[in-house]
Amino acid sequence: MRIRIGSRRSALARAQTQHVIDLIKARNPDADCRIHLIQSGGDKDRVSEFHQFGVIGVFTKAIEESLVQNEVDMVVHSLKDLPTTLADGMALAAVPARADPRDVLCGQTLMALPPGARVGTGSLRRRAQILALRPDVKVEPIRGNVPPRLKLTKGANALDAVILAKAGLDRLDLGMEIAEALDPDVFPYAVSQGALGVEVRARDKELIGLLKLIEDPRARAECDAERAMLHALGAGCSLPVGVKVAWEGDTLTVSAQVTALDGSERILGTGRGPASDADAVGQACAAELRRKGGVKLLETSYRAYYHHFRLTQDGEARPPAE
Repeated sequence: MRIRIGSRRSALARAQTQHVIDLIKARNPDADCRIHLIQSGGDKDRVSEFHQFGVIGVFTKAIEESLVQNEVDMVVHSLKDLPTTLADGMALAAVPARADPRDVLCGQTLMALPPGARVGTGSLRRRAQILALRPDVKVEPIRGNVPPRLKLTKGANALDAVILAKAGLDRLDLGMEIAEALDPDVFPYAVSQGALGVEVRARDKELIGLLKLIEDPRARAECDAERAMLHALGAGCSLPVGVKVAWEGDTLTVSAQVTALDGSERILGTGRGPASDADAVGQACAAELRRKGGVKLLETSYRAYYHHFRLTQDGEARPPAE
């Protein structure tokens, strides 16, 4: 079988795609897998912060479109970037075994950060959660692939730390750069962080059958529950919603946290149930967050923050002065 596989151009995206190819070929050595590199909107714009794009799926839309146009047969996503609603005719065919989903600090540990430390992240969730733990730090928006972000902790005018995903560092053999893995009890990770998602056309039944062989049932249940929670909240992947999962036998627990963007308030919710009903587990978690005011907190805190992105006198949108 010949399989055309779409991937973003970054080193991490290519490493993730090669990982999926290795899984496929381990089960079907005759599979002829060929990578097609595609540039996403998020790759083209290296200046705007993630939430400024105004498009859900800024890193996945272009390669998903290549599926729609029959230019490739499947695409490999960082599942945390994939919208909870897929394009018409598309299917999430497989979620392989999940890597460590935790966030990490590179540069210095949380306790070692000096008062007023400069911490870099392009994520509103990470911004909110680090301010909840350390309201004294100054959060600086950063963009780019993993290696350039790591370099920001070195040299003249270096940041004190940057917050990244452990899974990405591990996949690039950069784990030695980690100063501290953050405890998800106090710093919950992004929905589906550490997981890969393989998207195909729903009509390609033979390919779906092949990809089911590389799926990890627990990773699929976790991500289905987390994505169901996010979808039920009506929140995009760029908003400050963090999660943590736990297992007891075949029972899955999803705990989620909505955090005010200035870190001043946190709302917690939990869903629990059989892995076979993962969507219901996620929806129960979202329902508790809604009852406690989680959606209102998302809306009000984001509106307050976005107010800082009004046009300046020279007509350019700029981040807030901090």
